[in-house]
Amino acid sequence: MGQLATQAQNRQLAQMTPQQNMRKLLDRSWDRIKAVMPKEMNPQRLYQMYISTINREPALADCTVESVLSCFMRCTSLGLEPSNVNGLGMAYILPFGNKNYRTGQKEATFILGYRGIIDLARRSGQLRDISARAVHEGDEFDYAYGLDEHLNHVPCAKPGKLTHVYMVANFKDGGHYMQVMGIDEINAAMKRSPSARKPTSPWHTDFEAMAKKTVIRRAAPYLPMSVETKEAIADDDRTPDYSDLLDPIVMPGGDAEYADGSDAIDVEPAEETEPEQPQQPEAQPEVSPLEAKRAEMIRRFQALGVASDAEACETITKILNREVKASDELTEAELDKVLGQLKASVKEGE
Repeated sequence: MGQLATQAQNRQLAQMTPQQNMRKLLDRSWDRIKAVMPKEMNPQRLYQMYISTINREPALADCTVESVLSCFMRCTSLGLEPSNVNGLGMAYILPFGNKNYRTGQKEATFILGYRGIIDLARRSGQLRDISARAVHEGDEFDYAYGLDEHLNHVPCAKPGKLTHVYMVANFKDGGHYMQVMGIDEINAAMKRSPSARKPTSPWHTDFEAMAKKTVIRRAAPYLPMSVETKEAIADDDRTPDYSDLLDPIVMPGGDAEYADGSDAIDVEPAEETEPEQPQQPEAQPEVSPLEAKRAEMIRRFQALGVASDAEACETITKILNREVKASDELTEAELDKVLGQLKASVKEGE
């Protein structure tokens, strides 16, 4: 009966929509996610917000399960609620499509909102207050750094285009810290962001909020924050990795279980079928030299332990001495240069 029940369950999973399947996986992993939840959070409320996030962002179902659940895990461990549903700007879990080299699937991305960073900073207990504001054309705005540091901002009744953003943090001991960024600095930061090339990025839907977040991120090293908060800010706009807590392990006897002893998702064994008669191999489509070089580059990155396109682009950027956001944008000449460098690095390591 155990095997029959497992097969029936697997057939049921196969008939589910991607969103229903993702919800089922969330149910199975919920105890692990709940284990890192701060005591002040409401488990039932957070669970419902994750379900709403899956329903609101259906493309998450096309991402790797590990990346989506890892984003949920990061959000929970920081004590933040996902803002995909309530729009409060704390944190976002979005299917930006960073490709995983091992599976070929897209990966979900965890993005801190500027209100989320402010909330985390306030938890240090050393800040009297912290805020970030936007300056527009028509506002009265003046500031100066140095020994006579000051900032004055009077918004106008009909604001024009965004010109600056700034943040001010006042410490309980009487000190303060302020940071100002102009529109050119903000646009430069947006171009460096891996998520900005995606049409669903908050850079395109909530530019002002992302600008405020950017100025707070720049100030973060000078603010009293916990190590976990600073690490979360440093890893922002990426896919967190909690696979060691989520991946199943195979126990003696062949039963798949998680490290904590709960059942993992069983895979139905393939039914025995009659051996197929040998067929003539189909003619394979001709691969262009450009695609062949691109495939070789990916294989070489995989051999070096690089698992995602975003990680590969960091190395490619250094090799080409220009910013590269996606490996599929490389020309044949650039692919030759990258391959040459990768081959040379392998020879040096031999």
